[in-house]
Amino acid sequence: MSKENKFLIFVVEYYRNKKNLSGKEIIALFDKHNIWDLAKKSYFLWHIESPENFVQDIDNSIEMLSL
Repeated sequence: MSKENKFLIFVVEYYRNKKNLSGKEIIALFDKHNIWDLAKKSYFLWHIESPENFVQDIDNSIEMLSL
């Protein structure tokens, strides 16, 4: 497994725990708002920052797409 895919799993689990979501809920949320692509594109920045930064980025992206 690539380091990017391992990090994607970390992002999903961290965000899921932070937001107290189930596995099904997080998958549906990431699918609906295409967070998968955001996470892949943001890997190089997110993996060196605090996890709180990617949580905020994900929240901002979901908010913008929900307008």
